[in-house]
Amino acid sequence: MAFVEQDKERTFTMVFDKNYEALCLYAVKFTEDFLEAEDIVQEAFVRFWEMYRDRLTTENARPLLYRMTRNMCVDRVREKPKSVVDVELMTDQLIYYFQPESEDDSKIDLLMKAVKNLPVKCQQVLVAICFNEKKYKDVAEEMQVSVNTVKTQLARALKLLRENLNREDFELFLTFFVFSY
Repeated sequence: MAFVEQDKERTFTMVFDKNYEALCLYAVKFTEDFLEAEDIVQEAFVRFWEMYRDRLTTENARPLLYRMTRNMCVDRVREKPKSVVDVELMTDQLIYYFQPESEDDSKIDLLMKAVKNLPVKCQQVLVAICFNEKKYKDVAEEMQVSVNTVKTQLARALKLLRENLNREDFELFLTFFVFSY
């Protein structure tokens, strides 16, 4: 019996190591806060372990964890009052979360600094649409501007990023934030 339990724990550790960071990035799109996203992901893993310990496989873990994380994030976001994103806090958290330990991490640091150097309105629109997957209409309502203004600010932000980053880094930005999940 101890061997079977040890095998389950080993499988769970593998699932955790393989999915934790990606789940945190996924969760932050909903929460706008890395610390809260980490809390949600940790809670999702605890619930996952409690519910699926006896049926745990590496194949069924990923989709279940994403669904659990998404549902928990949606619940948490519903509890919060709506507000315009604090871009300064968001970029600081991203830089903190991805402490440069490798070339990829330092590229992410570079990208976050580039976002932080954008004009404030461009930052707000870019973060709301790319990081938080909000609709133009919702961002316009939050910022009390027209949808066309939101589109213009996003285009301006992307143009400035394209000008300030080399091609490879700009493509990394597009891949990482715009087309992820």
